[in-house]
Amino acid sequence: MLKYIDDMEYQKLLGAEKVPNNLNDLVIEASNYINRQTQGRIDKSNVPEEVKYVTCLIIDLLVEQNNKISEIGNLKSQNIEGWEESYITPEDIKKDYESKKYETLVTYLWNIIGTDGNPLLYCGVR
Repeated sequence: MLKYIDDMEYQKLLGAEKVPNNLNDLVIEASNYINRQTQGRIDKSNVPEEVKYVTCLIIDLLVEQNNKISEIGNLKSQNIEGWEESYITPEDIKKDYESKKYETLVTYLWNIIGTDGNPLLYCGVR
């Protein structure tokens, strides 16, 4: 399985005292997300520090996303006078966090060069 970091690197990079319970699964999910978004152009034998850091940040976003999904009654909005309520769906939460993950990726990896000599996030024709 593809893993850009281990639990020691997670703690070191984020300054965390403990790691999430399911860190192994989260590392695999985050690493595969990054690998897919970068078209598989990260040198797995020499992973850049920026990629390791982004992996940690995406893991934290995945933890937040999973916590929000598991909350009962995710209230989105409420109108007391007319007594209206609307609730956010798991799909809405996933969509919101998908954009947060991608923004994180762009913020930290926009100028990192991949194994083919192109920026990791480059996916067009030059």
